[in-house]
Amino acid sequence: MTVILDILLDALIDSAKILPVIFLVYVLIEFLESRESTHEKMEKIFSGRFSPFFGAAVGMIPQCGFSVVATRLYQGGYILSGTLIAVYLSTSDEALPILFSRAVTEPKVFVQLGIILAIKLVYAVIAGFLVNLFVRNKAARPIEEHAIDKDDDGCCHHHITGERGTVKKLLLHPLLHSLKIIAYIFVINVIFGVLIEYVVGEEALVKLLSGATLLQPLFSTLIGLIPNCASSVLITEAFSEGYLTLGATLSGLAVNSGIGMAVLLKDRKNLKNAFVIIGLTAAFSLALGYAVTAIQLLIS
Repeated sequence: MTVILDILLDALIDSAKILPVIFLVYVLIEFLESRESTHEKMEKIFSGRFSPFFGAAVGMIPQCGFSVVATRLYQGGYILSGTLIAVYLSTSDEALPILFSRAVTEPKVFVQLGIILAIKLVYAVIAGFLVNLFVRNKAARPIEEHAIDKDDDGCCHHHITGERGTVKKLLLHPLLHSLKIIAYIFVINVIFGVLIEYVVGEEALVKLLSGATLLQPLFSTLIGLIPNCASSVLITEAFSEGYLTLGATLSGLAVNSGIGMAVLLKDRKNLKNAFVIIGLTAAFSLALGYAVTAIQLLIS
């Protein structure tokens, strides 16, 4: 019983430490999401010859609404498939807020965060340009004013229509979203704690995961395909605890695009095309994960 209480207490303390920072990050995100001008600027950014670069840069911002905007524009024929894939690959959903909040107390995490973001940005840009170059695309038409429906879901499926600029939008949603993410982190930490204490032990768990290094990118990619906040939280926490390699973390976070893919699959008339986009994104993510894993194995 004492061990269980220690596991719960450690998980609670670990989760509570990052709550204030993660809340402030989500307040900022909600503020950006609430501005009409943000959506209008994105519509312009996603068009043009260099759209994969700008799309990947915007996708770095921890807000799954951006991947939804890009998906809507793609479905309307306003952007090319490579631009959409660049956005998907650069999007990390909950990873950035979680790692940033941890970096406040663990400065070394800033280095890890910088490496992850830099690799994802460069890779997303390259992949986007390659897809636009080699994959057949219909010519993207000029983006009209309000080309996308603003009646979209916000992050983790909360509706944002009619709430722009309100106290509920700017404070309550970030608080609820922060508590939801903290709950995920708490549960994941408890599971890790129970595994270590009662199932395999920390040394055996590390040895087991080390032996499965070559399978980690595959498993991480499959988890990342789940269009839910919990998938990116699980990947990020596993990496933070040292159970997941950098390569596997990158493959999982690269394929994870928030609810963007779920919106893409809603278009029943173009399901074949949607699966091609998802397949290409997953393939690029796997390739990235295994490339980084191979480099790590060669260096070590």
